[in-house]
Order: sequence, then structure tokens, then C-alpha cells
Amino acid sequence: MNAANSMVRCGLTVAVALLAACASKPTIRTNVDPAADFSKYQTYGFFDEVTGRASAYDSFATRYIKTAIDNEMQKRGFQKSSNPQLLVNTHVQTKDKVKVTESPSGYYGYRYGMYGWGAGVSTSVDNYTEGTLNVDVIDSSTSRLLWEGVAVGRIHEKSRDDPQAAIDEVVRQVFEKFPKQPATTPQA
Repeated sequence: MNAANSMVRCGLTVAVALLAACASKPTIRTNVDPAADFSKYQTYGFFDEVTGRASAYDSFATRYIKTAIDNEMQKRGFQKSSNPQLLVNTHVQTKDKVKVTESPSGYYGYRYGMYGWGAGVSTSVDNYTEGTLNVDVIDSSTSRLLWEGVAVGRIHEKSRDDPQAAIDEVVRQVFEKFPKQPATTPQA
């Protein structure tokens, strides 16, 4: 593995852990192929593992994402396979952003020899990082994209304490919109 791939993997590890730290709930968007019949699929695998495009190692964040997706897919009745009907691919991206807010502000003040009212503008600048987690589910025989789930949210530092739990939560929120929902257990 070359140094560039190492740097990219390290950056993605940090990005996923930080995305999972979104203080507010991330925005979830999904797209589904209207012709997709998820009841005909029983198996899944990860794109990088099945196609042989996996790197020499998985980062912690990659492992956390795959574990969370394994849990969500298995809740929905899919079994992991080395010859899957569905391929799952993920992508993580971060973007530094700046939000500038200007608000009118009035004041009452004293200036040499006079009292008076005045007006001004207060400006606040907020630098932050926005993270995106994209999960694609593809029919392995046709290479057709069947479903895409995307989580976009503001990244905060506090997820570093327990990145796995934070990633589990983001993946769970994405899969809440998956076409095939977990089987419900009957109430006794």
C-alpha cells in the first residue's frame, strides 16, 4: 500500500468518527430504484471485499461502519456471503465550512458630552466541518444501484470518546429509511 492510500484511509477514519459526532441529528436522504424488489435478495457483501479492491487493512472507522451495516442488514433478514446478491459500498467525505451571520444591534451609549442612541451590526463567524456518509446497495449481477442512503451533518468533537457508538447511531438512522425493514417481534 502506498503512502497516498495510507493518508486517504487515515483521513476517512477521522471523517467518519467526526461525522458520527454530529450533535444534532444528521439530515438523512435516500433514493430507491422503484423497480427494486428487495424480497428476492437474501445475501449481501461489501463491495471492497468481494471485488478484491480492499486495502491491506481496515481502519477502525471502516470496521465500525461495516459492523453497523452488518447489524442493520442482518436485522432485515440478509445473510453475509462471499458470493452475494447485493453489494454494499460506503463513502465518507468532509468539507470545511464558514457561516457568517450579521445581526442588527442597537445601543444606548455615552460619548463625550452627549448621550444617544446608535445602530450597528454585529457579525459572528462560525467555522465548522460538515461530514457526509453515503451507503450504496447494488445488485451484484447487474451492477445496478438499488438504494442509496446519505447522512449529512455538522461534525463535533465529542464523538471521539465513543466513535463506535456514534457511528452505530448514524448508520441506524440511515437504515431507518431502507425499503426492507426489520421483522417485528410479536407482542406477548
